Amino acid sequence: MSDPTRREFLAVASSVLASAGLNATERNAAQAASQPKREAESKAIPPHRVQIVDGVHAYTDKVNVAAGEIIRFHVSSSYPYELQVCRLGTDVDSPSRDQVLHSFGSSPAAVQAIHTGSYLAVEKALDAKVELSEFAIELWIKRWRTLERQAIVSQFDDADACGFALFVNEDGSLGFYLGDGGVYDEKKLHTTPPDQLKMVINPEGLKSYPDNTPSSVLENKWHHVVAQYDGKTKQVWVDGVKVSEWQHSGPFRPGTAPLRVGASGQNGRASALLDADIAMPALYRKSLTAAEIASRMATQGLKAPTGSELLACWRLDEERGDLVADSSGHGRNARIVNLGTWMIGGPSFNAAVERFGTYDPFKDPKRGHGLRLSSDDLFDCRWDVSHEYRIPATARSGMYVGRIRFQLDGEERLYHTIFIVNKAASRAKAPIALICATNSWKAYSATSFSPSWKGLKKSIGNNGFANSEGDPPAYCFYRPHRAGQGTYQLGFRMPWPVVGPYVLMGPEEWDYSHLSRQDRFTQVWLETKGYSYDVLTDAELHLDPNLLDGYQAVFVVGHSEYWSFEAMNAMGRYLDRGGNAVVLSGNTAFWRVSFNEDATVMECRKCDAPGSAIPAERRGELWHSHDGQRGGMSRECGFPVWRLFGLEYFSLEGVGWPGVGPYVVRNPDHFLFKGPKPLNLKAGDTFGGTPGKPFPQPIGHEGDVRVSTMAKYLVEAAPPGGTQPTEDPAGMTLLADGYADPKKIAFAWDYFQRLVMPDKLPPLTAAAEMILWDRPGGGNVFHSGSINSGSTLASDPSWSNLMHNVLSHFGCQPEQRA
Repeated sequence: MSDPTRREFLAVASSVLASAGLNATERNAAQAASQPKREAESKAIPPHRVQIVDGVHAYTDKVNVAAGEIIRFHVSSSYPYELQVCRLGTDVDSPSRDQVLHSFGSSPAAVQAIHTGSYLAVEKALDAKVELSEFAIELWIKRWRTLERQAIVSQFDDADACGFALFVNEDGSLGFYLGDGGVYDEKKLHTTPPDQLKMVINPEGLKSYPDNTPSSVLENKWHHVVAQYDGKTKQVWVDGVKVSEWQHSGPFRPGTAPLRVGASGQNGRASALLDADIAMPALYRKSLTAAEIASRMATQGLKAPTGSELLACWRLDEERGDLVADSSGHGRNARIVNLGTWMIGGPSFNAAVERFGTYDPFKDPKRGHGLRLSSDDLFDCRWDVSHEYRIPATARSGMYVGRIRFQLDGEERLYHTIFIVNKAASRAKAPIALICATNSWKAYSATSFSPSWKGLKKSIGNNGFANSEGDPPAYCFYRPHRAGQGTYQLGFRMPWPVVGPYVLMGPEEWDYSHLSRQDRFTQVWLETKGYSYDVLTDAELHLDPNLLDGYQAVFVVGHSEYWSFEAMNAMGRYLDRGGNAVVLSGNTAFWRVSFNEDATVMECRKCDAPGSAIPAERRGELWHSHDGQRGGMSRECGFPVWRLFGLEYFSLEGVGWPGVGPYVVRNPDHFLFKGPKPLNLKAGDTFGGTPGKPFPQPIGHEGDVRVSTMAKYLVEAAPPGGTQPTEDPAGMTLLADGYADPKKIAFAWDYFQRLVMPDKLPPLTAAAEMILWDRPGGGNVFHSGSINSGSTLASDPSWSNLMHNVLSHFGCQPEQRA
């Protein structure tokens, strides 16, 4: 299908959506082709602006499903397509050995809309017909980058239900509209001079701002704003100063539009959504005197207004969930659409809390309460189910995909949405469990709506692939929101094409993966060597503390970077009871995450390390809204991973760089090198690489080492309150080093994530370390210390035989084959 045809298709779809009535606008663009379709937008949210995204996009209703249960696919496609359900086979580089369980045959093009942006939808609007002789809007606001005109508070629906609205414009000016509740009248919109509201600096997301943005408008500043009408004049006050005043005669009636905070309306749908932090928004049926404004400003958002003239006030002190109470007594409670972000503090909050202090947000009387709104917030596409399939009860556990085949520009393209199939509930557990790093898959899943690419493999970076036209949501834990807000939450009911089984990272010649394809190497090795295993997900371990009971050994693989307290406790419980862990991972359990109740939204708040979304001066935003506990690095949240698995994150280097890898034997007499499969290696011998080839190497792109090794590279004294562990726990044996030429390694960090400068500290000789740990508390851990270690299991017989020996030591044997 040619580009002009695609554009014509979307143009027709968009015109239908824009011009039709309410029911029609909730139908997807496939109506333009006379294809009946149920409403694409769930009734779970009020009518919301529609965005059409070209191309093929899909997700499953859940990340994992048990054999015998139904998996549901949510597909949006501009092209006719075929959806297949496939179990990924033993070829990680192509679909040649995949098992196709089912094909749905040809499906027609059917586009489903997305509805982006968070705001407060108020259940009870102001009385539409009551004429107000005086009126005031008051709130605190901290503005992120403003994209076109955005609404702060409104009962305004363009173009025929225009009561009132307070807007912010791209230049920081404020627009104040007061009408009679009817047709829009340009003369009733008055605008202040520019730069009334400064923009927030986000050092991690400055690319969100235009290059020519004046530094004077980049300030991390809350503003107190009052927009009011005293019966004769309209006024806007900012930080206690009247910045604009205009003559205005009524009548002023709120009209029939919904009351919204952080949005206005257009043709019945929420639009002009806000990029800002807000605190204590309130509405009055009176104007405020200068003294009252000064008094309200002095409260810094800590004290709610009261009195008979108060129409509504939202304290925003819930700090979790999607319901917001009105403290005025008028029952104007609100619901947050598309989540927003809690736990950011209010105008009185000094967010520069100590890194290792005893700060408790729930004991801070000056923290206050704010809510962060983003115009591109989206955590659940709410698409209709396009296909559903019951996985056979006899299906093997494994990694599966919904594979979409379609034609584009005269060639076949493939799109994959990946999911896990667990064992059937009626089947006994296998001896081995393999936990896929699904939290990390989601953490890196930028550009949810990226266009498809030619061919099978594609190399991408942490910021994802190209974004589709129209700039749909593209954020992940490595890419900020469009307006610069750091990303704190991600939803699983979204497409994640960059997590597909053939996606690479880095130069094409490395042939390196750190997401689902990385996990596949270990899965394929287990399968080809005859080991029986079950595949699990991170979220399952989070939800079920008993999940690992009964397994002889548990594999933690790939880039298993994001762990919840619940998952770490579940793993600790398993090990304490004598369990065995095989950790073929690097950067392991580095960041703490939390989840909502059904684990469909994941939260992570990063600070004090590369990739942080929170600058140190706002460290007080580290506390999670899901559980109220401190976020950040696991080692700084009271649960250092070395106590669980023995190693901590240390290095970053390119896979296949000259001078990096493979493993070097340090303890050749250890029983794991002796049998039952003898390796015949001497001290200083290498293993784990690809004989005769530079790629792949098992070391990279991130590596973990013992805390005793990290202690050698302490850049300077520990920060106030911080403690550097120097001794490894008892029972740990170093088996091998992941070699690193001290002149070639890219980066290393000390325990406090300060960059190690090679010229000031002992030469780096290892980027990762391989250990066996007989834990004093119970259980055993074999840890390879490197993300890419699993990818070379099939390449080197010595590495493969060592893994056989590890599993034999842990009581696991391959099945007998006829």
